Amino acid sequence: MLMSNRTPKTWQELQNYVAYYFNCSGYEAITPYKIKTVRGEVEVDVFVKIKDEIGDKVICECKYWDSPIPQEKVHAFRTVINDSGVSLGIIISKNGFQRGSYLAASNSNVKLLTWNEFLESLFDKWFSFRRKQLLNIVKPLAVYTDIFDVPTEKFSKEQEKIYKNSLIEHTKVYMLGCSINKNSIRKYNELFQESIETYEEFFDKMAEKGKESVAFYEEFFSKFDICDSKFEFCIDLVSRVMK
Repeated sequence: MLMSNRTPKTWQELQNYVAYYFNCSGYEAITPYKIKTVRGEVEVDVFVKIKDEIGDKVICECKYWDSPIPQEKVHAFRTVINDSGVSLGIIISKNGFQRGSYLAASNSNVKLLTWNEFLESLFDKWFSFRRKQLLNIVKPLAVYTDIFDVPTEKFSKEQEKIYKNSLIEHTKVYMLGCSINKNSIRKYNELFQESIETYEEFFDKMAEKGKESVAFYEEFFSKFDICDSKFEFCIDLVSRVMK
């Protein structure tokens, strides 16, 4: 399955999408950004701050060219990387690179990636970050959809009927949101009778459904008391799952 079916249509989209997917992977990306080098100030396409990893700063140059990138551009980019002291430089190209460019980047801290290769390089971090975000959204449903955690004995006949009917839809959201794996897209399409194709669609749609489910129960239980400790236990349990 694909991470995303987005394809940049302009140089601005390429630049913005690169920053967007870094941010959606838990990093802090800014576009454009001015950095200081030994030769003066330089504006770069995307600047990325990375915590808790070997390198802490990354510079990206985005090339929306109709032809492969020549080695001269790689040499120039290497100069910026060396003069700025950042850990890693990445050139993301719409149409790849000339053979000499790969030689120019070899044995250096510069990576050459096409758009699809860029997405592939981020996939694990992106997937993990989106998974944590989704778990945080759906975790209150662990309490709301458990008949032993909510005051069912205080329901009127009508409230009992509404609650039981709600479980049919909202329990699916909770269970799928807490058991994300390589089969999640197939399960999503089966459960909700849709035909999504990418993990990005899955996370976006599940986040929307999760927020709707939580909002429904917050309104439904607004006049009932649910012990805070139940939610605290739920948060602790989900936190363990996310590790």
